[in-house]
Amino acid sequence: MFWADKIAKEIIDSGEYVPYWVDDMKTPSGRVHVGALRGVVVHDLVYKALKSKGKKAKFTYVFEDHDPMDDIPSYLPREKFEKYLGMPLFKIPSPVEGYENYARFYAGEFQKVFRAIGCEPEIIWTKDLYTSGRMNDLIKEVLDKAAEVRKIYEELYDKKIPENWYPFQLYCPACGKVSTTQVLDWDGENVTYECVVDKVPWAKGCGVKGKTSPFSSSSGIVGKLPWKIEWACKWKVIGVTIEGAGKDHMSAGGSHDLASLISQRIINYPIPYPIAYEWLLIGGRKMSSSRGVGISAKDMLEILPPELIRFLMVRIKVNTQINFDPSQKDTIPSLFDDYQKAYLDYKKNPKSDMGRIFELSQIREIEKPPMDARFWNLTQWVQMPNMKDDIKKEGLEEWAKYARVWVERFAPEDQKFIVQKELPEAVKHLSNEQKKFLAELSKIIGEYKNPEEFQTKIYDLGKDIGLKSWQAFEAIYKALLGKHHGPKAAWLILSLDKEFVKQRFEEASK
Repeated sequence: MFWADKIAKEIIDSGEYVPYWVDDMKTPSGRVHVGALRGVVVHDLVYKALKSKGKKAKFTYVFEDHDPMDDIPSYLPREKFEKYLGMPLFKIPSPVEGYENYARFYAGEFQKVFRAIGCEPEIIWTKDLYTSGRMNDLIKEVLDKAAEVRKIYEELYDKKIPENWYPFQLYCPACGKVSTTQVLDWDGENVTYECVVDKVPWAKGCGVKGKTSPFSSSSGIVGKLPWKIEWACKWKVIGVTIEGAGKDHMSAGGSHDLASLISQRIINYPIPYPIAYEWLLIGGRKMSSSRGVGISAKDMLEILPPELIRFLMVRIKVNTQINFDPSQKDTIPSLFDDYQKAYLDYKKNPKSDMGRIFELSQIREIEKPPMDARFWNLTQWVQMPNMKDDIKKEGLEEWAKYARVWVERFAPEDQKFIVQKELPEAVKHLSNEQKKFLAELSKIIGEYKNPEEFQTKIYDLGKDIGLKSWQAFEAIYKALLGKHHGPKAAWLILSLDKEFVKQRFEEASK
């Protein structure tokens, strides 16, 4: 049974997680890396597996737009954004005009990607949870039980928590920063606070002290709960019953453990069904949005079609790490080939694991891959000047777009070829038999239109002259490409102007 179907069955059989409300979340602190897509896809698959079993389910995605900026992404001008360090993301201007704020811009960019790959959750903005007043009762409950919250922290992390530490982060009424503001007391109605000048190394506080209500309203958000505590409170406010996270959050003593204790002992809400999933690495490295490490989710749509992005994540078990390295020679071509094999498995048995993987990799309707040949062949065709019409005729334009990207950005040099405008230096090393072969081949250029028949003729012609097959084809590649190797010779020759090829072979044979 496919892993998402197993999870759905376990959830249903337990009878504990009704109604079925699946949720995921992300802080849009910058350009969202592709690793975050795995979380969206994992939750989307569980949601769809529940629905396929006839259950009514809901899928939401929370954007943490109220978290503070604690670092400036490497691709943004530091001088422009440094003054916003420590401020909530929704108060920071968008790096691109036309967007409400910083968080909305990067969240919107990420939304476009996960919707393109078939994930359609309802979007929730954490800021709105606060300004709607829905969080206020829980804020009061957490502050009233601050001593118990401190005890939970001490138990979990084995360290003493100061008695004047309160689980609430206020946006300073004077400078607007949250990272620098410390709540020192709570009297049941108001918190006492100080915006500490040197509280954190990345932002300066303004030094203001005072008292204010911690409760937000439609007129604005005044502060937030620490995110590990807030995670549990959002479960209750939204009604979440199923939510996972990456292994770093789900490991023993991690964020999920603390949220679970808050849920059990402070706010009395059942812990949602947990789904721990492994990371998606790029070339063996964990990615970072702010540091620009790895490939962004947006960039993935430029190098892979949406169904292949889904397939990359669907086919790997949730507890198995994915290491995607497009710079490796076989990574992308093999992914395309595996996708085509999955389609054949689906045709044989839609209920097999690979058949189910292919089905869940589809964006909407189930579609046959546009080509039967291997992706390697397409990467060769897109490099042949006159193959454009054939690619269009075969309905391969969409995949050809990605084949060109692979050739331009990731293909090793031995997979790239350019027909040389001038006679290559390599022809100086042709043997007399190879030159004779090219002279004879030039005489029949234009006589064959079928590439398979022409390929056989080329082979036979070389054999008649006394050449081994590799020697005959090497002569063609040296004359046209200046290399020892290349794509199938007949296809290459037929993709070029016949007078050009005829003249080149004649010139190389002298």
